[in-house]
Amino acid sequence: MQNVQIDVRNLSCPEPIVRTQKALLHVNAHTLTLRTYSILGNSPTAKENLTRFLEGEGFSFELDILENGEFLFRLMDRIKKSEPMREGEKIAPKMLLVKGDSIGEGELGVLLLRNFIKALLQTEILPQKILFIHRGVLLTTENDKIDNTEICDVLRQLEKQGVEIYSCGSCLEYFSLAGKLKVGVVGNAVEGMQNMLASDSLVVL
Repeated sequence: MQNVQIDVRNLSCPEPIVRTQKALLHVNAHTLTLRTYSILGNSPTAKENLTRFLEGEGFSFELDILENGEFLFRLMDRIKKSEPMREGEKIAPKMLLVKGDSIGEGELGVLLLRNFIKALLQTEILPQKILFIHRGVLLTTENDKIDNTEICDVLRQLEKQGVEIYSCGSCLEYFSLAGKLKVGVVGNAVEGMQNMLASDSLVVL
């Protein structure tokens, strides 16, 4: 049986997802009976992004962690995707984009952003997704730049209510915060752009 290996080692986000998505575009359950597909990589961010991508696309797989720090996904099957269930009707098809750790400059900017995020716990509707980019990832990670304890508590409560929380993978790597998420999951540019385009509206903070 022919083996197709997708090599995403040493690629910066979002290239591992882009390369994998292109290679698997026409792969289905029947294809996987004719060929074996595997994905070889070495970035923790890519591993997390690929795990979520494959699960979202209906692939079942086995994941091996190799001795040299690399990882290998081995695809087993693919089932038809089903729409995820949303909790109640409070979740709206909207997306919130958080571009920094403040709105404007100084203490007022920090206070405004925190108050806006905290206010989500009191609103009648919630965004389906929240994406943190640039310095916004400081709000979701363990770091020595800001105290985000209260914000992370709020975001965890939002997660429990069905809000999906993402932090930009490239931004995490830039600030040396990969592997330091306190809430949510790692996102990537392709996924982020698709989510923004599919959203009924985009709210930017």
